[in-house]
Amino acid sequence: MAKNQEKLLAEVIGEMGRYILEGGEIPKLSGDQEQMKIIRRATLASRRLYEALCDERSTLDTIAVMTDEKRRAAADFERTFGRPWRL
Repeated sequence: MAKNQEKLLAEVIGEMGRYILEGGEIPKLSGDQEQMKIIRRATLASRRLYEALCDERSTLDTIAVMTDEKRRAAADFERTFGRPWRL
């Protein structure tokens, strides 16, 4: 991945990390539609898992489902961008 792409991806991941922890509106992205879809899916899966872990009413089954969803989204991200989804 080129240096410019690395920097851009780091910025995008920083924005997504803030959304995962703080909520609000998911940041708007522009670019390759398929790549944006993969980033959005990974971000939303991470956010849902985070919310489930913070909710004392969540069951182990709920957490397991959210963990599997996040794992699949992270695998898609890594296949697409050649680096792990660390969120």
